[in-house]
Amino acid sequence: MKWEPDWSDIAENLVIGLMVVAAAAIFIVFCVCTWKDVTTERTIIMRDGNQSYACEISDISPTPSDCKPIEDTEE
Repeated sequence: MKWEPDWSDIAENLVIGLMVVAAAAIFIVFCVCTWKDVTTERTIIMRDGNQSYACEISDISPTPSDCKPIEDTEE
């Protein structure tokens, strides 16, 4: 008697394996993106005339982003 593979079980195991690999890949991408933002961002001060702005730069993208005006705190 010749052994016949059960294709439905094989397909089910492949689908489960692919879902696990996809979930792991999504988790890794999320962690890397979060780590990149936390570890490489720095705040710099940029001036334009009399107005100062606090901007963020990173090693990956040195272009200033998320610039916010700095208000004077004179009393």
